[in-house]
Amino acid sequence: MSEPTRMDTTGRHNSSDRLKSLERITELPLMLASFTLMPILTGLYLWDLSPLETRIYSQAQIAVWGLFSVALLAKISVAPDKLKYIRKNWLEVLLVVIPVIRPLRILRAFIWIARDITRMNRLITLESLLAYGIGMVLLAATVVTTVERTADGANILSFQDALYWSFVTVSTVGYGDHYPVTVVGKFTAVFLMLFGIGIFGAVIGKLISILSKN
Repeated sequence: MSEPTRMDTTGRHNSSDRLKSLERITELPLMLASFTLMPILTGLYLWDLSPLETRIYSQAQIAVWGLFSVALLAKISVAPDKLKYIRKNWLEVLLVVIPVIRPLRILRAFIWIARDITRMNRLITLESLLAYGIGMVLLAATVVTTVERTADGANILSFQDALYWSFVTVSTVGYGDHYPVTVVGKFTAVFLMLFGIGIFGAVIGKLISILSKN
C-alpha cells in the first residue's frame, strides 16, 4: 500500500471514530430534546396560550430545532463520506430542513426507547433510564394538560401544574394538591405510578450494579 493511500485510509478511520463518538455523545441530549417537543408542539397547536406563553413556546421550538441542526451539521462535517452519510440519514436531514414534518422528531425518542428495550438489559445505561424517566414525565404532563385544563372541576389548569403533578406522581409521593378528574387523566396517573415504581427500581438496580463493580 502506498503512503498516500495508507494516510487516506487512516484519515477515514479516524473520521469514522469521531463520528461514532459524536453520535454517542449527542444521543441522549437529542432524545431529551425530542421529548421536550411534546409539550412545546402540543401547547402551540392545542392549548389556549397567553401571548407571553406563545412567545416562550415558539422560542423554545426554535432552540430545539437549532440543537438538532447543529448536531446534524457536526455529524456531517466529521463523516468520512458526507454524501453517503446524508443518504443514509435522509430522514434526519428532512426533519431539520422541512418545518412541517419536524413534529415527527418526537417519534425518534420512542424509536430510541424501543431499540434499547430490544437490546440486552446490560446495554441500557443509567443515563438512558433517567432520560426515559424525564421523557415519560413530560409525556404524562402533556397529556394531562391537554385533557384537564378545560374539564369541569379541574385543578390542573396549566402545563406547570401538570409538570409538578407528574413529577410528584412518578416519584410515588402523591401530595394530592393536584389530581386529574378526567378518565384519560386518571389512566395516565395509574400508568405514571406504575412506571415510577419500575423506573426507580431499574435505577436502583443499575446503581447497585455500578457500585458493586467498583
